[in-house]
Order: sequence, then structure tokens, then C-alpha cells
Amino acid sequence: MAYSLSDSFCTKFNISKPFLPYYPGQQFTVVSHDPPEPTKGSCALNIHTARERESKHPLERCILHPPLPVGWNHHVRLGDNHSAQIAKVQVDRVIPHESNSPPVDTPLIAKFYDPLYFDHEQDDADPFLCVDRDYSHEAAAYKTLSVLQGSTIPIYYGSYSMELPAEATVRSVRLILMEFIPGSSMQQLKPSDFSQLDRQVIMKAVVDAESLVYTHNVRDRDIHPRNILVLTTATATYDRRVVLVDFGRAELGRSAHPEDPETEARYLPGVPISPLLRWNVAWWRHRQAPFSEWVDWDWQSWLEHNYGTIDSTSMGYMIKIWLPSWLTKPLPPPPTGGGSYSDDSDECSDDSDDTVNKIPVVPCTLLMLFVFPVAPLQIDFLYL
Repeated sequence: MAYSLSDSFCTKFNISKPFLPYYPGQQFTVVSHDPPEPTKGSCALNIHTARERESKHPLERCILHPPLPVGWNHHVRLGDNHSAQIAKVQVDRVIPHESNSPPVDTPLIAKFYDPLYFDHEQDDADPFLCVDRDYSHEAAAYKTLSVLQGSTIPIYYGSYSMELPAEATVRSVRLILMEFIPGSSMQQLKPSDFSQLDRQVIMKAVVDAESLVYTHNVRDRDIHPRNILVLTTATATYDRRVVLVDFGRAELGRSAHPEDPETEARYLPGVPISPLLRWNVAWWRHRQAPFSEWVDWDWQSWLEHNYGTIDSTSMGYMIKIWLPSWLTKPLPPPPTGGGSYSDDSDECSDDSDDTVNKIPVVPCTLLMLFVFPVAPLQIDFLYL
């Protein structure tokens, strides 16, 4: 952010938030929740919510802005000022057990979308819109990518809701459960610890995984080392060297307006698009280079070695859509240290709320889940 921040209510009056409830020994009760359709529009504050940020306590704002209602149809991240609270959990028992119930005695990841512990100090992001967006988009992405669960992405075990005390009332917090992946993010790893060949294997797995997600009509708009888990040699298989996580900013569809059938059809839904186009070196100049420390070779030559060359005869229409002339004239030289890319012309500029996802990972805390026979499904969380 390039401008000075105004004081939030807590800063202005030197008042703290309630103590973070996600800690060992704490217990919660959660119920199954049908997430709403993915939200649309910006997460930026408007003139009213900007004034509210300065005049009301974050807890009061949580009561004023409950999450969206039910829809129609070994690392954790805990602490204040995060877009979500992430904890390692385990299910103790499930009664009654159904085919889609979370597995018992198996480590899982619980992701809590709690707006109270979002960063309320920033002037440009509305915490309540942001967590609603992340929850609704992530749940929708996992459902859409169900055939990829357990390979390119984690297995998804459903969405839930729980209530926490809030002065004289309660407030709701949404969460999802998913597979625990025994790996480290690319952001945690040191590229210098890997040979160039090993880094090329990892980057090819990244390209293949993201391209497969796109083939299933989901645009992962936050492809970044922090959201890519590299599995250890002992657990990795050929189709699971990397796993993509965090779909809070993913979009269902390929175009900027997937709700418009004519616009969406131009992007050939369901048709695989070669990485030669979507990961072309021409896209690398439009965003900061998150993979620059991993790539120290000629990117375009490497792409052509792995995926062939661009054939204007058979790929003419695809070239027009994914490599428009305004982008390729003049074609920039291959990066000396990698870089980033964007799916299409709609995504060339950075989103204003990108910083909310740039958060550290802290050591794991284990918690337990207990599932009892109630309607709807109830899960008791007990931190150990």
C-alpha cells in the first residue's frame, strides 16, 4: 500500500480484539453448511464501511456483518491478521458414518474463515467481503474439481459452520475440512537446495497441475510458491509431485464473464490449452516474478522441449485468444530468472487485495474432531 493508513477503532482507542480462540485445549461445535454461490465484485471498503472501520470495534462489526447464509443448492497458520486460520485436526469418531464423512484417526486440515482475526488495520479491504469471497470460491472450486481431488489438489471433506460467543450474543464462523498434505510449500523451500534438474521437474509438475485445473474450467488466480506444496520423495507419485492449495481467489470459468455463454464459449470450455500459450514467456512481464528463484534457464526453450512448438496451422484460434498480438509484439526476451504469468488479458493487473494472502506459516498445532449423531452433522473440535 502506497499511502498512509488511517487508525482503526482498536488503534485509535488502544483497545484489543478478544483473545484468539484457536488454541490447544479449546473445544468447538460445528455443523454441516452448504456454502453459497461464489461471490462477485470487489472486496474493497466503501465509504460507509471505511468509516465503520474507524468507529466500531471489530467484534461489533462481526455481529453487524454475519457470513453469507446457506447456499441454494504438519503446518498450520494461526494468529491475528490472517485471512484464514488453518489448523491440523483429527476426527475421533463419526456417528452415523456416511460415504462422504471425514475419515477417522487421520490428520486433516481445518480452515476457519474468521473475519474477526482478519487484518482490520488496512484501509482498502473489507474483511467480511474477503472471507465470504474466499469461503464461497474455495468450496465451489473443490466441488468443481472433484475428479482431481487426491492428485493435483487435496481431498475435500466438506464445509461447516460454528458459533462463537460474542458479548451478549454469538457470531458464526465458516470452515472447510480437507486432506493433510505431507509436504512443504515452495515458499518454505530453498531453491538452492535443489539441482537444476530437480527444479525443472518441480516446475513441470506445477505447469501440468495448473493446466489440468484450467482444463476443468477453473482459473487459479493465485498460483504462487506459497500455494504449491512439494511432496517428499517418499510420498510423491508421478501425478502428485506437487499439490495446489488455496482456491479462495479461484474463478469458475475461463473468461472474465463466465455467466455469459457467448463470452465463455470463446475460451473453449473443457478443451486442454497448451502450456506453450498460457505459460508462454510473453506473459511473464505482467506480474512480479514469484518463481524467479526457481528458474535459471531459458523458459521458452524449456517449454518447447517439454510441450512441442507452437503450430499456427492447428493452433491459430488458440493463439489469437491466449497470445494476442498486443502481447507478443514485440516479444520480450526470455527471463534470466523466471517470472510470473497471467491467464488472459483480464488478469494482467494486480488485484488490490493480493496482500491479504501473503502470510507466514507457523508450526503445527494438533486438534481433535468428534462427530456425534445429530441433525445436521455436528463436529466437536478439541485442541490437544
